[in-house]
Amino acid sequence: MIVEFENVDFAYDAEPVLESVDLRIPAGDFASIVGPNGGGKTTMLRLMLGLIDPTRGRVTLLGG
Repeated sequence: MIVEFENVDFAYDAEPVLESVDLRIPAGDFASIVGPNGGGKTTMLRLMLGLIDPTRGRVTLLGG
């Protein structure tokens, strides 16, 4: 897997942004993140890049 989210939650100052997110993107696949403003798209990217840590769950990038 290139990216894997396992039961990920994230909140800013106790305000939930992501709840129970499960995502798997295998190598060679294309994916896009779409949604409304304030829907958590940038938060997901920050979690993938390791800039922030999930409140709960696990984010794995490139199997590591």
